Amino acid sequence: MLAEGLPGKSQRGVGPRRYCRGVTDTHGIVIAGRLLPINECIDKLRRYPPRTLCRYDLPGPGDPNSLTRDEIVRTRAVSSRISDVEANWFLERSRDAPWPSPEADDLRYADPATAGGPYDELVGLYNHFSERVPRAIATAKISKVLHVKRPAAYPILDKRIMSIYREAATTAARRYPQRAYRRANWVAIRDDLIANTESGALKVVRDALEGAFEHSEKLAAVTDLRLLDMLTWR
Repeated sequence: MLAEGLPGKSQRGVGPRRYCRGVTDTHGIVIAGRLLPINECIDKLRRYPPRTLCRYDLPGPGDPNSLTRDEIVRTRAVSSRISDVEANWFLERSRDAPWPSPEADDLRYADPATAGGPYDELVGLYNHFSERVPRAIATAKISKVLHVKRPAAYPILDKRIMSIYREAATTAARRYPQRAYRRANWVAIRDDLIANTESGALKVVRDALEGAFEHSEKLAAVTDLRLLDMLTWR
């Protein structure tokens, strides 16, 4: 089960606009071709469970080159349903994992058009955990674990997110025939991440969050990628 879709950019900026598919607007967040108005974004984030933030997100990524049992268990807060036996498998598999360099810490800077760059580092780690996996471990569980370790780089991919991005991911895959993806989920999500960064929409959301409700300060601590995930799923 190899990674079937991820990111793209060039140079050290946010990324070339040619990767930004769909509408961009400072009055809304673009998600898989749909524009979500800022007020709806804030309403969605207001409803996000503070307990999930405290359990899954706020403890942080820890040591970037190792994985702990506590970090795996944290994923249960986002319904990973990882069992103790599966946690043991993740721990054992992590012992010789090819942890990406700091240059691969942000999905926006991982260009799928560049061979041997940050994108391939992210693919390498994902594939390390996706090859020879136990039957019950698939994309959702792997992505939720890897997001803990690299919260700005690995999107959470469950059935709902992949369903929402199905069309965009199929279109994105055609731009990178060398990758041989049927659906490039990471690329499609990266497109939106870049678009919403360049348009200023993510900053507008963050500004609007300040003091908006009781747990808005906790939301301010999550990465742009995670914020986009919350707005996509909820």
